[in-house]
Amino acid sequence: MTSFSARLAEAVQRAGTPLCVGIDPWPDRLPHGPAGPLTPAGGPRDLQALSLRARDFANWVIDACVGVVPAVKPQFAFFEAMGPAGMQVLADTCARAREAGLIVIADAKRGDIGSTASAYAAATLGPDAPFPGD
Repeated sequence: MTSFSARLAEAVQRAGTPLCVGIDPWPDRLPHGPAGPLTPAGGPRDLQALSLRARDFANWVIDACVGVVPAVKPQFAFFEAMGPAGMQVLADTCARAREAGLIVIADAKRGDIGSTASAYAAATLGPDAPFPGD
């Protein structure tokens, strides 16, 4: 198996740039689909609908990156906040990007900046969290 550093160097040379594109499906920034907004007034988010929009967004980013940049970096927090459906989208996103020849950098750190710390909290804290914890 080729080392990560060799794969990365080859991908950078092939793309002609060292850029890495983040895949950060912020729930409130995803385009509205035919069903309209993801959160009814005062109601809970439809995590299944959100995950489908995140999948469309991630696929669009991957398609735009092929042949242009060497790597993508999915932000795990935003996918985790969508529950099991979001985690399946994350797994599919990583596999699809690798199949497309992109290096996949897992942005899965904890104790991060405000936006991702909030997403990790949404994934694990509170009675409606998809992965509820105490």
